Amino acid sequence: MIGRKIYYELATGDVVLITEEKHGLNAVNTTKEQDFQMYDVLAARNPDTVGVIQLEYGQYQAEFQSARSVKVNPETKELLFEYPKYEPPLIVQVENLQKENQNLKAENEQLKQRTEKLELALLEMTTIAAEQEQAILELSVLIGGAE
Repeated sequence: MIGRKIYYELATGDVVLITEEKHGLNAVNTTKEQDFQMYDVLAARNPDTVGVIQLEYGQYQAEFQSARSVKVNPETKELLFEYPKYEPPLIVQVENLQKENQNLKAENEQLKQRTEKLELALLEMTTIAAEQEQAILELSVLIGGAE
């Protein structure tokens, strides 16, 4: 049994070709040079600019089945799988946005009410401060004896 081969561009890590796994009595592992002769996508490239990773049979089988794409990290030679991103149906997205909008409206109303209360409290404090200032002024006039 022979695992997949991943051919990739050395400079970018972009995968050029993934050969299929082979199993059976007649399965033969080919060399890089043989693959460059067999596959047109490889034959069109300079072999010095293409790297290859030989996998074990069955290695990363689940990843290859579920991933959207694969790339190679050119420095570490590690396979990087990209998986599809789940997007909920549009109707669910709209419902979620409507709920969020309702929550934001309610929060906005609460903030308006708190602001009104704070403004009233500030106005009260300003009035009290002005009254206290007036009382202090009157006391200073009485104490000073001036009219």
